Formats: sequence, C-alpha cells, structure tokens
Amino acid sequence: MQQNGNSRFLFLFDLSIIYICFFSVYIYYEGFASIPLKGNILMVAVAFLWFIISVNSDVCRVNRQSRSVKTVEKVLVAYSILSVAVIAVVAIFGEFRPNDKLLLFPLFYAFLASILTHLSFLITIKHFIKNGYQQKMILLIGEGKAAKKAINEIKSAPELGYRLHGVLSDEYDDSLPNGLFLGTTDRFSEIVNANKIDQVIIATPLTKENIILQMVEKCEREGVRFHIVPDFYHILRNRTVVDSLGDIPLIGIRPEPLNILSNRIIKRIFDIIIASSALVVLSPLFILFTILIKISSAGPVFFRQRRIGANNLEFEIYKFRSMIIQDQKDSDSIWTTSDDKRITNLGKFMRSVNMDELPQLWNVLLGNMSIVGPRPERKHFIEKFKDDIPYYNVRHLVKSGITGWAQANGWRGDTSIKKRLEYDIYYLENWSFWLDLKIIFLTLFNIRVWKTAI
Repeated sequence: MQQNGNSRFLFLFDLSIIYICFFSVYIYYEGFASIPLKGNILMVAVAFLWFIISVNSDVCRVNRQSRSVKTVEKVLVAYSILSVAVIAVVAIFGEFRPNDKLLLFPLFYAFLASILTHLSFLITIKHFIKNGYQQKMILLIGEGKAAKKAINEIKSAPELGYRLHGVLSDEYDDSLPNGLFLGTTDRFSEIVNANKIDQVIIATPLTKENIILQMVEKCEREGVRFHIVPDFYHILRNRTVVDSLGDIPLIGIRPEPLNILSNRIIKRIFDIIIASSALVVLSPLFILFTILIKISSAGPVFFRQRRIGANNLEFEIYKFRSMIIQDQKDSDSIWTTSDDKRITNLGKFMRSVNMDELPQLWNVLLGNMSIVGPRPERKHFIEKFKDDIPYYNVRHLVKSGITGWAQANGWRGDTSIKKRLEYDIYYLENWSFWLDLKIIFLTLFNIRVWKTAI
C-alpha cells in the first residue's frame, strides 16, 4: 500500500464496506441468528486478504493524480483477487455450494460500493483542488521542451493542484505566455523570499549540470522544496517515479513522511493530547515556578522571543524566564554558553532539568510547534548558520519541537550545530510515530541529554 494521505483511510473504509455487506446479506437470508464459528474465522481471513491485496497494489491509493478509468480498473482487479481467494478458502475448509449467496452477493455489493466510494472521493478531491484548496505555488526554473511541457501541464490541468507563479531562465524564450518570465536565475532568492513559493520545479536540460547544481544548492539554502524534471522523462518507468505532474515524472531527493496528510493528522492529534494533558498535570509546577521567578529576580515570569519555524515562518516562543532582563538586541544575537553570566541561579536549575521549556506546551496547542521536532532558532543565527553550513534551512521543512532527535542524543546547548543538523535531517527523512515516542523517552531518561543542558 503506497504511503500517501488517503491509503489508510480508504483501506479501513473498504474493509468496513466489505463487513457491512457480508453482515447485511447474512441478516437478510438468515435473520439475526448467531454467526457460526467458521463464519467469524472467514471474516478474519477476509480482513487479512484485503490487507495483503492493499499492501501489494494501488487499490487504496486515490489522489489528485488518479484517473477515473484506472481507479475502477484497480478496484475491479482487487475484488476479483479477493473473490477468488475467499471462494478458494471456503471450498477448501468448508462448503461453498450451500453458502454461495452468502459469499457472492456481499462481494458483488462491496465491489459496487467501493467503486462508488473511490470515484466520489476522486471527484471531490479534484473539485476542491481545482477551486483552490491545497494548491501549491510553483516557481519554474529552466527552458526547453521539458519546461514548456511542465508549463502546459500546470496551466491545462488546475485539478492537479499547482499554480505557476512564474519562470526563471538564463535564456529568454519569447514563446512563454505573457507575464510568466520573471528574469534570470540570479533573482531566485529575491523571488522566493518575497513570495510564498511552495515548490520549485527545475526543468533545465541535463547538459547544463552546473546550473542545476546551483539551483539545488539555492533551494536547500532557502529551505524550499524542489523537484527536478529530467529531460529524459519519456524513457523512465513508473516504478522510478517519486512524484508526477500530469504525465511528467518529478524526482525528489529527500523523502518527507510528514508531507503526507495522514501522518500530519496523527502527529497533530498526538500533540494536542500530550500538550493539553501535560498542561493540566503540570499546572502545580507552573504555579510554583511563577512564584519562585517573581521572588528570585525582577522581571516578567515568561520570556517571549521570535523564532523561525516550519516553512521559514516566524512565531513567538514562550519560556519561563531564566535570565536577567536584557535588551532584545542582545537576547536575539548573543549565543548562550554553559557559564553565561545572564542566567539566574533559579534559571540554572530550570535549564538543567528542562523546566524552562514547559510553557512551549502552549506553543504546541497554538499549532506553531510540535512536541517533537528540530529546535527553533533565532533569525540572527540562522542567517549565520546558512552561510557557514550547507542545507541548514532544510530543517525548517518540518514543524519545530520542544525536543528533537538531536536533543535526545545529547546535541543541545553549546554543542556542534553541524551534528544537530545531521540529526534534524535524519528526523525529517525518517519520521514515524514510533520515532517520536522514542525521542520523548530518550529526552526523559537519556543521561546525555541532561549533561549537555545549559
């Protein structure tokens, strides 16, 4: 089963349809008599068979790229395999002939219901996307046949969910539609920073390898997602395609599990449950630290500061104040060290046990942070880091967290930024719900985490 935002939903929905059809037909012919043991075992076998079929096919994959005929074809093939398998199981371990109506009718009705569901889902998705829902703003880089093909696909098929902001090319092509040519590739950073560009498509001929590499580096530097259109796309096989724009394959170099809607929903639900529960359970600590901070030093209880989060957007982070009052300029531009004179005595204790971070649970509820993710940084240091460290902004492709994979492995405080980045990118490319749980466990119980706290 392909990892996409709708597979799990459709798998469970189809399985529910199958069960409803089986039980409805059984009640119609047998009334409300109890189902025999063999019938219950068969229902378990049906679930297992449908899972195997779904995992090894695209039957549960319906998205904006899907076509109606292919969708019907996939459902037909899947139900044909399921029907043969169910009949074979019953023929081997039971009696098919007396129970043919209880088997064939449910499978037929489930097949019709699944086709109706999949097509309705597909039509609904394309309708909403065509009318602006979840559309991505695209900046196209390049010229030639591949670029022209990409432009035509974007403009002719709005249901794919792409809107073309413009084209950058070092070779002006007068065949471009009016108003799309934005200038040469030198304007890349200016245009990306001045506009909400969701994705860059590089459609430069492979003979211009240097330009492609430069644009890849610029995309990484600015923290913007990108795909490359190979100018040999007509000879690629389907299995090598990571993504597609109509009939054009788009090759991405970085997997992003959290770019899948269902994964983001799972993570967000988890964040809300944990953050709200923790705020309630830890409320006595909030009261205690509020009193202690007020008694121990002059100034507000909470410290607020602008940080850069997901998609390079600024947000205001909350902490318990652990330092003396200082100018905002100093706060935003001075790196914290283990012997920092600005840290109060109470602040040293709070930092050593990570208690200063507790108010960020509110950031999690607001949605600008997650429980787990790369730690958010100040803009001043991000500008420095991205000049010195390649791909630093890639970490902003996911939501910032209270703790992260780097922190759980001891890379926090005044430690190597390069090592932190390695761990952050690993997290981005390998996210799973179980990895989040592992990070939380390590943050609480890994001794290295506490040793590097400042």
